Amino acid sequence: MRSARLLTILFSLAIASSACASDGRALADPQDWQTTTTRPPPPTSAPPQQEGESGLTLFSPDFEPGGRVPAIARCDGANRFPNLAWTDIDASLGAGELAITLSDQTDPKEPLLLWLMAGIDPGVTNINSGTFPNDGAVETLNDYGQPGYGNPCLETFQSGSRDLQFRLYVLPQASGLEENAPGNESWDTLTAVSIESATLLMQIG
Repeated sequence: MRSARLLTILFSLAIASSACASDGRALADPQDWQTTTTRPPPPTSAPPQQEGESGLTLFSPDFEPGGRVPAIARCDGANRFPNLAWTDIDASLGAGELAITLSDQTDPKEPLLLWLMAGIDPGVTNINSGTFPNDGAVETLNDYGQPGYGNPCLETFQSGSRDLQFRLYVLPQASGLEENAPGNESWDTLTAVSIESATLLMQIG
């Protein structure tokens, strides 16, 4: 009697289990707040520092290559670009102008322009924070639609560490870029005509 009853119960459970497995329902995708695993951050998308083919090197006394954004360069600090310097431009390049950009390169497919300065005299080897190095130097608009330096604050980006890359461009002649010109068009111009460049990375987040 007990054996027959036990067999009946087991048979009923098997039917119920089969029904649940074949009812066509799928588990819902987990929500962000339900995630319990901790994943390492993605590898950095830009090198801490990259010299040009001529040995051109870009650096800053305010932070180490690949280091944290200094307070002077944050919007909760002085909110201006840091002090920047570079080695002498190789005379054989025949440089006519220098330019420099700061961009968010965390996703190289969708870089964000934060700052662009052009019209820098090729004899200049440094820029003091928040200043123009010479007459004729100009700042274009950035991707915020604002002139000049673009407030690199973590709140303006997705969460996580961000790669902010300075790039110094050596141009064969004057670019003709004007104050408050459209940023991305100006950036395209630099990329198209540059004959040498060097980079320097800082991180935020």
